[in-house]
Amino acid sequence: MSLRQYNTELQSLIDKIVKVYCEADKFFVGQLKGVSEDSNLILTNVKNEKNKEFPKILLKSSFYNFVSVEEEPFPMEALSERIAKIFSKGHVNYIPEQNVISILNGKIIVDENGVRGSGPSADRVKKIFEQFKMDLE
Repeated sequence: MSLRQYNTELQSLIDKIVKVYCEADKFFVGQLKGVSEDSNLILTNVKNEKNKEFPKILLKSSFYNFVSVEEEPFPMEALSERIAKIFSKGHVNYIPEQNVISILNGKIIVDENGVRGSGPSADRVKKIFEQFKMDLE
């Protein structure tokens, strides 16, 4: 594969979530924002292997070994904003570290697999969750 083809493939990954493997057990996961002619990378919203967060990093091509595409993360924050429209202010909390939504002080919990809880409020959240998933497709 020529360098030009390689860069074209890298360019096609712009705005996708990628995992950039460096030496040994070192890696970065983030949104690919740019690729230079020399295959240097710009990543945003980055986490490393120790889960340390960086708003933006620039990786020189000689620093990394390979790049893989990660699955797009479930847009939990957007779902929490949609759910918050039907509950009083302060009753919907998005917890980014756990990628979950806590509703009514934990009586209802939402993660990317579904809704845990019971009662009319939980049933309403389940309907919103199912509609949100259909809207993503």
